[in-house]
Amino acid sequence: MKIDNQEQLLVNLNKKIIMEPAELTFSGKSTIKDITNVHPELGNPFQYELFQLLMADWKGDKIALVVDSLEMRDYLTQQEDYEYFQGYKQILRREVHIKSEIHVISIPPSEAKRLKKKWKQFVNQFVLINYDSHLFMTIDQRLFRRTKNLLPYFVLAQAEERNDSNGSWAGDRIGIEPIGTPTFDNQDYFEIFRMIGDKSAIRLEKEDFERRYGL
Repeated sequence: MKIDNQEQLLVNLNKKIIMEPAELTFSGKSTIKDITNVHPELGNPFQYELFQLLMADWKGDKIALVVDSLEMRDYLTQQEDYEYFQGYKQILRREVHIKSEIHVISIPPSEAKRLKKKWKQFVNQFVLINYDSHLFMTIDQRLFRRTKNLLPYFVLAQAEERNDSNGSWAGDRIGIEPIGTPTFDNQDYFEIFRMIGDKSAIRLEKEDFERRYGL
């Protein structure tokens, strides 16, 4: 079951923090496609917010995407004691125009220039690492092609199965390190490019979350 059209929350399972991708997306929504709905070669504010956290305070924490619903929010905050992430720094400047009673969202040229400059800080300089499966992805143009720009986020969606060819990174320890990190010297790590979980990703709702990650 694909989850492209399901609104998502990103959770840090160790620190019990909820991030709301919709706060930093182009459309103000949080489906997998909306999370990547800024030019893939430029990236987007949610991406940079998450990247910065995975380089520092969240490095090595267990991360996952879950269904965004009232039931899930109530469960996380009231039963699991999760708190909402505060202090977003990468606010997206967008413009909304109404044409023929339709809301048209755009970003000004200065914002596109700002995002492109931020992208240069990451491309070919860092890797996204799964410390549990010993897999990594180089942060470069291959991850953000127009037709396959979902990869960095889709791997964090839960999957029905977890094996070498069919699974996801959801609930694993994730981090971002320099491309020549000494981490590679300690264990054998393998680079991946394919979209993991494309055919087996499921909607991780309250019951599934409680069974997999609950107290």
